[in-house]
Amino acid sequence: MTRKPQQRSIATRARVLQAARDLSRIHGLEQVTAEAVAKEAGVAKGTVFSHFGDMNGLLTYVLLDRLNALRSPAQDPGDLPQAVTDPVGLLMQRMMGLIGVITDSPTVLRLFLDNIGVTKPTCAAEFVEALDALDAELIAFLQVWQNSDAFTPTLRKDRSPGEMTDGLIAFMIHGAILLKSHQMTDTSELEHRLRRHVEAFVLTG
Repeated sequence: MTRKPQQRSIATRARVLQAARDLSRIHGLEQVTAEAVAKEAGVAKGTVFSHFGDMNGLLTYVLLDRLNALRSPAQDPGDLPQAVTDPVGLLMQRMMGLIGVITDSPTVLRLFLDNIGVTKPTCAAEFVEALDALDAELIAFLQVWQNSDAFTPTLRKDRSPGEMTDGLIAFMIHGAILLKSHQMTDTSELEHRLRRHVEAFVLTG
């Protein structure tokens, strides 16, 4: 049975995207070209552009995969641990995870900043959805921490989890820029510096 044109188009788009994913995993995002993707997917170079507009459009979906991979398997706040002796450490894991993704290469950082509206006037809808999901997880964690007596040290209560999340995001973006501008080159040093900022920002006096 012959597939309908729309079905063939969807299948071709998926094949092109998978080719870009495979190439980025093997060679890194910087080495993914339209020619290489077309060859890997078994399509014409023009087909790559017809489905994704340009390479930025295609690579944005590869970056989205990496952002979505940062999401925690447990979505229910009730599944979060009820007692944590180093909640700041858990925050740092989340923050350094995102920093690790967006500083993987200059292309990734540029795509990230483009798609969150820093360097372009609009935000890609898919990026908004992915980042909103990550924000919601962080807010849920902060809510549990703020309302629990079993988390030590204690989270400040004079700011909402949403307000604190905004500040933590600013720390992450600033940390990523420090790395990619080579103002800092050691990720462990950056993590130590960010941890001190986070502690000063979110903990009670």
